[in-house]
Amino acid sequence: MIDYHCHILPAIDDGPEIMEEAVEMAAALRKTGYDTVYCTPHLIKGSYEADNKDVKALVKELQKKAIAKKINISFIPGREYYLDEYLFDYLQDPLPMGETNYLMVEIPNHIPRLFAKDACFRIKQMGFIPTIAHPERNKLFYISQRKKSLSEKLLGLFFKDDGLSAKETTLLSYLKSIGCAFQANLGSFIGWYGQHAQDTADSLRERNVYTHYGTDAHSLNAVNLLTNNIGRQEG
Repeated sequence: MIDYHCHILPAIDDGPEIMEEAVEMAAALRKTGYDTVYCTPHLIKGSYEADNKDVKALVKELQKKAIAKKINISFIPGREYYLDEYLFDYLQDPLPMGETNYLMVEIPNHIPRLFAKDACFRIKQMGFIPTIAHPERNKLFYISQRKKSLSEKLLGLFFKDDGLSAKETTLLSYLKSIGCAFQANLGSFIGWYGQHAQDTADSLRERNVYTHYGTDAHSLNAVNLLTNNIGRQEG
């Protein structure tokens, strides 16, 4: 299995503080069945600003530690770019997800839809595929699960209806149309981020929107909780 979004690198963002916990996370992920982990630390101006060399150096160090502990797992460097006015300054030296042209982007709740559309279009023009991190957690993508009224059901007989309102899908439809990818957090499906996020995650999965899945784990405790919760659901 592949974890496409994990904050496993130590002392670089809000993930583990020390390498020892990162190694324990690696062991827990491997025990769960993961054999590949994309290391995607935050890059946010004023908060987490480690450069790409630091990311790659930590990936190499963590890989060596895992090999020494006989943890059969591969680590691949990446970033989780915060979509704001500083994004394209950082993208002068981009770090995509490994050898791919996928570039992970987190869209904040407060960003205007037009700004998000323009930024993702520009990333596409650069030759990368914007990979939208956990869209189900963003209010711009929320999908209502309310029951339709009789009149809405009747209208649906005459007009094509994908189950989403125009307001809710404006951004999603555009990003899909230009070829963006979408990454889901596994915790969203078990309610970790609230009911709106869970409903949206379920709906996006039903519509085959997601292209990548990840734990978005920031600690050993998060990996263990996620594993235990998903295991109980499947059981």
